[in-house]
Amino acid sequence: MWVSFAPAEKGVPMSESGSGSASPAHASALDWGELSGLERIVSAYSIGDHTVVVETADNREIRITAYLDRARNKYVSEYERRSVVKSGGHDFRVWALTPAYKRCTADDAASCLEAAVLEVDRVNIY
Repeated sequence: MWVSFAPAEKGVPMSESGSGSASPAHASALDWGELSGLERIVSAYSIGDHTVVVETADNREIRITAYLDRARNKYVSEYERRSVVKSGGHDFRVWALTPAYKRCTADDAASCLEAAVLEVDRVNIY
């Protein structure tokens, strides 16, 4: 899936309340405001209740979505990295699926997103 949006159109900072009660800001053991305990994550923001975008210390942007696998009745993480694609002399910022991180599963979206953020923080990409 290829989706592009301008950098200024960011979502809600993780420390603010989201659009619903299942927002990661409400149901998390992580300190979303300070990002304490995370080594590689320097910022995070929410795009609804099932998606967060994190920026790493090496300037990578990773979008994490927790989708419901109805067959297993579990939420599963999916990772996309923001990249630049050049076409016709233009640069386009796009999201592309990345296999760099292990999929996480959980009973609820907030727990799935939390585990996925910890996975991104744990993995060092060269």
